[in-house]
Amino acid sequence: MQTQNLIVNGTFEASTSGWTTVEGAAAVIAYGTAGYPTPTSPGPADRGGSFAGGGTTARTRLRQQATLPFPAQIDAGTVTFELAGWLGGYADQDDGARLSLEFLSAAGLPLGVCVLGPVTAAERGNVTGLLRRAQSGVVPPGSRAARTVLLFTRDGGTSNDGYADSISLVLTVPTANLLANPGADNGTSGWTVAEGAPVVIAYGTAGYPTPTSPGPPDRGANFFGGGSVARSRLAQTVTLPAGAGSFEFAAYLGGYADQNDTATGTATFLNSTGGSVGVASLGPVTAADRGNVTGLLRRATGGAVPAGARTVRVELLFTRSGGTSNDGYADAIHFGVTPGGS
Repeated sequence: MQTQNLIVNGTFEASTSGWTTVEGAAAVIAYGTAGYPTPTSPGPADRGGSFAGGGTTARTRLRQQATLPFPAQIDAGTVTFELAGWLGGYADQDDGARLSLEFLSAAGLPLGVCVLGPVTAAERGNVTGLLRRAQSGVVPPGSRAARTVLLFTRDGGTSNDGYADSISLVLTVPTANLLANPGADNGTSGWTVAEGAPVVIAYGTAGYPTPTSPGPPDRGANFFGGGSVARSRLAQTVTLPAGAGSFEFAAYLGGYADQNDTATGTATFLNSTGGSVGVASLGPVTAADRGNVTGLLRRATGGAVPAGARTVRVELLFTRSGGTSNDGYADAIHFGVTPGGS
């Protein structure tokens, strides 16, 4: 399962709330301010209204620290991280922003470090804007906190035009898949046909996703499709292990070219009498999401297992928007849990 972003206010929509100023004086700047990146300059596709800059000092430094979840899994060496951020600057100037991450022990001792940026003017093609930088790896065993530092450095002039936005730190904990036959490589074995007539399709079948189309990197030979009816549905119910605390629900969902046939996933948590105590949903992935390219994109969600849940019913719904084929596709469906209190 994947955590939420551990960085507080990584988009600077709340000024510098969540960050401690260690040096200099950061500026929070609205996109479109004269002489700065605009809403259409290179930068995050889902950008908000503002980003951070270095102000008018030669060096500006912001810092924040987060307590890490999953200590047992971290000590077992099974937790991975991704640090990411959009970093940039102004035109042909080499003012820049550097993002660093330090993993700390319970005693505050450094156990590992990761550094992103700065993004140089040459890397930006001398265009004002921000480019994404990211790095991933294993969280060092013994880590209990993560310290993140943004350093803005002025190369010349009076303004410190190092820029940063959309800073994120996400941890991933592997969870065993409770679902049988999650990738259609055993036909529909393990699944119940709840509606319509879903089908199993081999990658590379003419007119369908190929082994190199967007989709799971570790895909098998097959994926699920909706068949030739307007609605098809597959379902599978699994028992939750005792002590389940958090869950991860994920799947690759997609469709054909510019058609809006879709697949969605739902996980309904059931109590001991079969009553619903919570629902998690995935998708749909639209043609626009796919850029009108035939293939499948990953969608995932997670959270706390609802109190009283004993089983979970996972359903895949394939819906046809037009034509004769139901070209909603699904593959690599995953439902896993981690113990409570982890």
